[in-house]
Amino acid sequence: MIEDIIDPMSVSMAITNFSEAVENTMLENGDVDAALLCHDIRRWWNAEDDPGISALDRMKMRTPLRTRLLRHINWNTFPTPTMYIKGWPIQLWEAIVANIDAKALLYAICKGGTYNVRSFSSMMGETFFSELSNQDKRGQGTVTTTEFSQFIESSIDQMQTRLDPERCFAYRTSVSTVYKPVEKWSSNSIPEMVYCGDSISSDLNMITSIIPKNHFFDEKTRTRVKGKKKEGEIDRDN
Repeated sequence: MIEDIIDPMSVSMAITNFSEAVENTMLENGDVDAALLCHDIRRWWNAEDDPGISALDRMKMRTPLRTRLLRHINWNTFPTPTMYIKGWPIQLWEAIVANIDAKALLYAICKGGTYNVRSFSSMMGETFFSELSNQDKRGQGTVTTTEFSQFIESSIDQMQTRLDPERCFAYRTSVSTVYKPVEKWSSNSIPEMVYCGDSISSDLNMITSIIPKNHFFDEKTRTRVKGKKKEGEIDRDN
């Protein structure tokens, strides 16, 4: 396990530490177990973040990491682990297992049988506070107590308009855009959701089977929109 890195919240550092190049170097050095761990974490990361991956493939990409985590605990021993499980902090261990299981169960719970894998994150909160900061026309990035109520009202109004499912007009509050605006919207332009071929059984009493169903984010056409590749560099001591 990585116990300390320069910036635990750095995406570029995480991508670098668990990249395929690092995995190959580990294999060349004979560190097979570490290389397999690197592979499992990278595949799980890709399943949570990359567009154009089918719903079924996402579940298959998450499974090896879940299997690895469950393999390192013996439920027949007492007392149970309280701090670490084979070097993994128990909070991190529980959170990853619960996240993987929840993402699978959501296919049977969500209306329509599918969902956008990127929608379950802190992005909504980050977007809200980003909208709040944008209300500050002075460019300070902060608001005063007297301005706060007005800015909150404007931000909530913008968020409600942005998320309104009945909205039939383009709405943009920033100068630049990540995706190209749609000039003309038509209900016929939305690709039909498709079922994956396989089903995954569940032992839950209320859910007898889970059938992954592709969301638009999972379609191959979604891969045409790609962000910039992020990588970080780590200085090596001489």
